[in-house]
Amino acid sequence: MQDQRKSGFTLVELLVVIAIIGILVALLLPAVSAAREAARKMSCQNNLKQLGLALRTYENTYKSFPHTGAYFWTRQSKNGYIWEDSSHGSQLVKLLPFLEQDPLYRQLNFQIVGKTNPGIGQNWAPNFERIIIAGQSRAFFWSEIIPVLMCPSTDNDITGDGSFDIDQAPFLHNYGASIGSQRMSAQGNWCVSYPGNYFNTGPANHGTDARGYRASGVFLRGAWAARLQDVTDGESQVIAMGEMLPMKSSYAKSGGWAHWHSMWFATAGPINYPSAGLGEPGFNQGPNAQYPGCSHWNNWQTSQGFKSNHKGGAQFVFCDGSVQFLSDSIDYMTYQRLGDRRDGRPLGEEWKN
Repeated sequence: MQDQRKSGFTLVELLVVIAIIGILVALLLPAVSAAREAARKMSCQNNLKQLGLALRTYENTYKSFPHTGAYFWTRQSKNGYIWEDSSHGSQLVKLLPFLEQDPLYRQLNFQIVGKTNPGIGQNWAPNFERIIIAGQSRAFFWSEIIPVLMCPSTDNDITGDGSFDIDQAPFLHNYGASIGSQRMSAQGNWCVSYPGNYFNTGPANHGTDARGYRASGVFLRGAWAARLQDVTDGESQVIAMGEMLPMKSSYAKSGGWAHWHSMWFATAGPINYPSAGLGEPGFNQGPNAQYPGCSHWNNWQTSQGFKSNHKGGAQFVFCDGSVQFLSDSIDYMTYQRLGDRRDGRPLGEEWKN
């Protein structure tokens, strides 16, 4: 007589299969995550390559890299305007036509309006207010989202609750200009570890100047930027721009990619140095146990340092247009030499990954 029982999985066999599937998923998830991050990192690298090409093209056209347009002191301008009033935007504003953003650039009004300038550049947009794009009223022009200025690895949640406010979109940029190994005195002597100016080539505190002989890097906060001939240490060995996290920055968080006052970043602080961010404990307060002096959001030595969400370091574009990933464990003085355009000291190839 034939056995009429139906074949099937036993409970033990089913549990074994589920366990095996769980193990496979656990093994695959890190690989998938790593592959996605590699793709994001490559996209970020391509953004920096475009910025490098734009910088080179700008320099070839105007015989210097772009500067902020902000004067450092009244005497220099000879027109009675303070440096906020004379601003024509950040280096990234000047690069817009070289980043396929000419239509946006053409909407800007660069006429100086003197003391009525509110500082952030509202005078650049028609009627000091909003711009019209595709027939719709948009936020101030600096709220325009420009993908090439955003690293896909970075969390640009600008409100802290996962929502998005187009009027706060200036936060949406992740690359900043380098003032190099510039003098960077700390607020209230909170931090004495990273004073900058290690080669005596950048004495202007925080880059607040417009004279090239006081500049360590290729940019300053005032109306000066280097020519390629000023990069005497070699174009392939001097940082031009790098990754930054606006929510960890003392200035980029409030001004964005277009503001003349938000784009000065220095190599004085180590790469990825931890800083208090917008909305975190310690923000808008003095140093505390969780965020002591060197990690305070308003300690410019470190908050105005280069940072990224890439594991182990950050990406930089050099004066020759090349892009390099620098480890956050890089020898500190080597990093300072990479920030300085004229320290005059030999630099080997071991720093390259």
